[in-house]
Amino acid sequence: MEESNQEIFVAAGLTPAEVALIPAYIADEAEFYDSSAYEKLFEHFAFETGEMPYGTAKYRDGEADVWILERLEENESR
Repeated sequence: MEESNQEIFVAAGLTPAEVALIPAYIADEAEFYDSSAYEKLFEHFAFETGEMPYGTAKYRDGEADVWILERLEENESR
């Protein structure tokens, strides 16, 4: 069973303030790449769950920040 966004945020250790900014990141209204939320979510998806493809995590065949936001946005629409 796939994690909900809330479960992802808890597992990644996001603070309530970081969670509150996720919609702005998805809407491209705030800079996600340099945020603490990005760092925590990258760690979660790339290393803790291994869900992020290796090439994307290394920025070889995709962008990790875009992958994370697309993953969260996809979860919201379910």
